[in-house]
Parts: sequence; structure tokens; C-alpha cells
Amino acid sequence: MAEEHKRIGFLLEELKSNDWKVREDAAELLGEVGEPNAVEHLIEALEDNDWHVREAAALSLAIFEDERTIEPLIRLMDDKKANVRYGAAIGLSMVGDQRAVDVLEKATADENSVVRKVAKLALKEVKNRL
Repeated sequence: MAEEHKRIGFLLEELKSNDWKVREDAAELLGEVGEPNAVEHLIEALEDNDWHVREAAALSLAIFEDERTIEPLIRLMDDKKANVRYGAAIGLSMVGDQRAVDVLEKATADENSVVRKVAKLALKEVKNRL
């Protein structure tokens, strides 16, 4: 167990790296590990300067199905990068919160076809969870 805590601590530190790729990898791995203590750190990573990190954090947050992620993911649906909006839609789909409905409905008309498709699927999933 102590070894697991060391690895989690290492990944949380890596989220602060100067290298965007290291931060992206750390965000992805934190989602794979499913460490609940990582949620707040991943929410912070949604505001990273690099879109790769924002996308990875959004996708990782989907694993946790935590209502604390709803508002930050909703804000991310306005991101300039389609990949980030895609990640946010996936994250929103996994919580099933009424607050996600309006933003996902709006995203079904997104300029990016992949975001539109994922938003439609996410909207269906959210409604199924309500």
C-alpha cells in the first residue's frame, strides 16, 4: 500500500512538470489508477495551458463519476480545442447530472463533427442516468 501511495504522489507531482507531455501522461495514469484523491488535482489540470493536458484530465475525470467535476467540465465545453470539448463531453456523460444537459444539447451543434457525435451520445447517457 505504501508503494501505491508513492506512485500516486509521484504522479501528482508530475502534474506540475514544465513538460506538457509529462503532465499529460500523469493525468492519463491518474485516471487509470482511479485514485479518488486525484480528483481535485485533475480538476486543476483542466485549466492547464496545454490542450493535451486538459483533454487527458477531462477523460481521466470520467473514471471517477464525481459530481465535483460537473461545473469544471461544463466550463471546458467552451474550450477552443475540439479535443478538449470531446474529453469534457465524455467526462460529463459519466456523472449523469441535470446540469450537463443544456451544455451537451448545445454541443450537438458543435462545429466539429466528432464533438457533435460524442455530445449526442453523452446526452443520451446523462439522460439515462437521471
